[in-house]
Formats: sequence, C-alpha cells, structure tokens
Amino acid sequence: MLTTSLRFIVRGLWLIAHLSLGMLLVTIVRLDFGKRIRPEPLTQWWNSKLFGIFGLRIRINGRPVSSGHVTVANHVSWMDISLIAACEQTRFVSKAEVRNWPIVGGLAIASGSFFLSRGKGGTRPLLDKLTPFLRSGGSVTIFPEGTTTAGESLLPFHPRLFAAAIDAHLPVQPLLIRYGRAPDGRNIAPYVGDDVLFWHILAMLRNPSMDVEVRYLPAIDPASLDRNELARRTHAAIEAALLPARVEYAAAA
Repeated sequence: MLTTSLRFIVRGLWLIAHLSLGMLLVTIVRLDFGKRIRPEPLTQWWNSKLFGIFGLRIRINGRPVSSGHVTVANHVSWMDISLIAACEQTRFVSKAEVRNWPIVGGLAIASGSFFLSRGKGGTRPLLDKLTPFLRSGGSVTIFPEGTTTAGESLLPFHPRLFAAAIDAHLPVQPLLIRYGRAPDGRNIAPYVGDDVLFWHILAMLRNPSMDVEVRYLPAIDPASLDRNELARRTHAAIEAALLPARVEYAAAA
C-alpha cells in the first residue's frame, strides 16, 4: 500500500501528465479551423480519466436524457464540471473570468463552454448563443445557484438561464451531486468562500479516497411554464433528493 507521501507524489505526477494531455487536445481542437471535431466526446473521455487520480469512487443513479436537454445541478466544487462531463456529453455555462484562468480557461474554451458576463445585460448575449445551440440538438449544463455551497443545502436558483430551455422547447433535467466525506470524517470536497484552487487540489491529492454520487432526476417539460416556475420546480426536485443525503451527513458526523 502506498504511503501518504508516495501516493501524493504519484498522483501529482499523474495529474501533471493528464493536464498536459488535456492541453494537447486543446491545441488540436483550436487548430481544427473547419470545426469538424466535436469537443464533447473528447471532453467526456478526458474527464472520465481524471477521477482515478483523486481516488474518487463515482456512483451514478439514473441516466441523462438521450436527446438535447438542459442539465441543472447543485454546485459544490470545481470537480462538479468534470463529474458531469464524464457522465454525459454536454457543454457548460461558466462565468466570463474563467476564460483567463491558466490551463482551466483553455480547457473551458476548447470544450465549447458558454460564458456569462456578470452584471446587468450579461444574460441576453449569452441566451442569443445558447438558444440556437440547444435548438440544434445540443445539451448544456448550468449551475443556477451562481456559487458553490458545502453541499448540505441548496441556495435559491437564478431563473434567467431557464429561458433557454423554454425557448428551445427542451426538457430540464435536475441533477444532484453529493460528495462523501474523507476517511477521517472531514468534508473536504466543497470549494467555497476564500478557498484557493491550487491548495484545494493538493488537499484532494492527499486524500486517500472519496465516494461521490451523481443522481439524475426525472426531466421536467418546460411547456406552459415561465422561467420562474421552471426554476422553482427544478429547485424543489433537487432539494427533495438532497434531504436524505442531509440526514446521512448528520449520521456520519
């Protein structure tokens, strides 16, 4: 069995190699001027190989809608995006500043992410790009809480981006992400508040293992719903699924 220090070194080198491979794929996609390469399959493959590095054991309940749809998930960690990308071929909506992050920004751009500018007037330009993509049969994932939480509760949903599902006449699929605790009982998966990405990644590399649940809930038909009601129903579905998890967290504490 690997010692903690040796495991950390092996995982760190493995992660560097995997990120290097990711940047090679980014270069290939960017050089595809004819846009013949769909980024979703490459994104799914790359992310599916990521979790062995961190010792995550993923359990998937349910399945994503097979056709175009909008996945709506609770938001706990930077790992949420990789988890969902490994489970289904989808694109993501990210905050605009992610484009300028080292490595992460390049991966996000190459994977076809849509970017939301903060402040008044930032939603309309995004919807003008997002809705045609969905109408063409694409799928996209949003995190309508707008920030991350510790995973034990759900913040209110911002309803603006739900308009894309309504305009494209596509179902919304609620998705619950639930991280287990580290072997020592700590809840280290959440990436919240003033956490620094670099140090959080190092903490995850040091952690021996962790169980993760990805639970796909029944899709919601947006027909006859406005964006506020669609957001409310999606929030209620995820919150109802979160309640048993909250009880299990309390029992494990």
